[in-house]
Amino acid sequence: MNLRILIHEDATLDLNEHCNYLAQSSQNSALQFFDAARQTFAALARMPGMGQRYESEEDDIIDIHKWAVKGFKQYLIFYRYDDELLEILRIVYATRDLSPLLRDLRL
Repeated sequence: MNLRILIHEDATLDLNEHCNYLAQSSQNSALQFFDAARQTFAALARMPGMGQRYESEEDDIIDIHKWAVKGFKQYLIFYRYDDELLEILRIVYATRDLSPLLRDLRL
């Protein structure tokens, strides 16, 4: 299985924000993070079931999965998929309050 990848605007903004933050300390770290995120997207497109289902106390957030960016375990990718498409929804630092960030992911 190799799904088509769609990166939502919020995920693109998240990726840019994380890269900019990391670049303040090290340009190399920012580039490594960007490459790792893209590699992780590709791995999820090949095997989308490897992520864990995101369990929410809100009933209307369903079929969302999460998986850490390769080598950057504190950065979580939230995504959903079907037979043809992998949707990258958000990329979130793990210690953040997830509820407000994922509120718009309701189906």
